[in-house]
Amino acid sequence: MKKISARCRLAICLGVGTLPLALSRVASAKTFRFRLDHPLAPTDAVQTAMVSLAQNLKKASDGRIEVTVFPADELGTQADVSEMVRQGAAVIQLTDDLFLGQYVPDVAVLQAPYLLKEPDDFLKFLGTPWLKGLEEELSAKGIRVISWNNYFGTRQMLSKKPIHTLADLKGLNFRVGNAPMYVEMVNALGARPITTGFAEVYTGLAQGTLDLLEAPLPTIWASKFYEQAKYAILTAHMVGWDPVTMSEVSYQSLPPDLQKIVLAEAARAAALMTQLKRQQEQAILPKFRSAGVTIIDNVDRDAFRRATRPIYDHYPGFAPNLKATVDALLAK
Repeated sequence: MKKISARCRLAICLGVGTLPLALSRVASAKTFRFRLDHPLAPTDAVQTAMVSLAQNLKKASDGRIEVTVFPADELGTQADVSEMVRQGAAVIQLTDDLFLGQYVPDVAVLQAPYLLKEPDDFLKFLGTPWLKGLEEELSAKGIRVISWNNYFGTRQMLSKKPIHTLADLKGLNFRVGNAPMYVEMVNALGARPITTGFAEVYTGLAQGTLDLLEAPLPTIWASKFYEQAKYAILTAHMVGWDPVTMSEVSYQSLPPDLQKIVLAEAARAAALMTQLKRQQEQAILPKFRSAGVTIIDNVDRDAFRRATRPIYDHYPGFAPNLKATVDALLAK
């Protein structure tokens, strides 16, 4: 039997000893690729913030995370993409709390009608045991929230007809997102909920199958819906702080250092989106007026608030006394 030289034995030992390190380097060098979906137009500030997120993830990870952004529901409706995330696809999604509420109902209260008096009231929820509990429930459903506080805007109405009172809404075709809270709200207001995709709204207004919609005014402007509907009604019926999510499976597949980068860059993108949306809201009304849109500010908001208040009591799946729970957090 041929003897192994001392030099060869040393080489073998060194090779075996360095194998785990080599494998670790291979794992750390792996590229993780994601598609990022959102429902807004490429001209919307959401696109700017999400492109920034994609770029910063690549830079901070030294190219180990690559993200391609798909605006305007290019990957599917919000509900469809949410299901892709839940089932483990390598997808990041900017969505809203009402869609997440289909998996954990209590999440929907974060965007319930007339919950917040001021947009910044939402920040009182961040870091609370109550919100962390919702995060854990979502994770158990396969959805990881990587940021909650992307300010989307205070939601108003845009209509083809003037709206001042609840009676003016009766029987109108009111486009909302395909989530139960939106539908509940429109029913409570006496209109007819139409849950077409966001990308189909312009055509619906032009063809007369839609009478009005709701969204923050900068979003309405970016999508040019004002070309087909000439009344902006300042109902301020919801305040949207949109979450960004990814698959729990995808999140757990990332090494710990990349998980930290994902959370840090998601927070950075949230700050950018909030800044851009607030700037746009401050400057938006003159743009609508210049486009021939009539601004209706004397709408009966108290009647709208009273009409939607019962939703908190009968919304499917809400925990008992949920409204009291969130009101206590908001009072701090």
